Amino acid sequence: MTVFENILYECKRRLKEESLARIIQCIDRLNEEQLWYSPNKNTNSVGILVLHLCGNIQQYICATLGNEKDERDREAEFNPKTKPSKTELKTRINKTISEAITHIEALSTKNLTHPIPVQCFEESPISILIHVIEHTSYHVGQISWITKSLLNTDLQYYGDLPLDNTR
Repeated sequence: MTVFENILYECKRRLKEESLARIIQCIDRLNEEQLWYSPNKNTNSVGILVLHLCGNIQQYICATLGNEKDERDREAEFNPKTKPSKTELKTRINKTISEAITHIEALSTKNLTHPIPVQCFEESPISILIHVIEHTSYHVGQISWITKSLLNTDLQYYGDLPLDNTR
């Protein structure tokens, strides 16, 4: 596997196998009320964070790298007119990440460092991939913390893996 192929593989793995799996697990564990719980006006609920991730991934990967129309309404992510159900949130994040992976798979080594506009920035495709993985991981951490806090539970992301194993 080339370095480029490895980068694309890791981006897809981090988005789907790690982030998406954890988001779905958290959504599944929460009830509708917990999904939209926020302790104050300066924090986001799990539902808001999922909507925000859909908007960010769609804009950065699908619109920018995939040349799709950028239809992001960032304000609506944080202030939705209606609160989508658990099923709808899972459908949206699944669809968004699946579309992003399709665009990631279509990337080539040509122009990986050439700046392209996204939001008010100029970013290279490599920078965009790093941003999306980092941004998604950051919010998955928040989603996990909220879920753990509301349910007083260990999410068992690593199951019984011997994580303290040294080689």
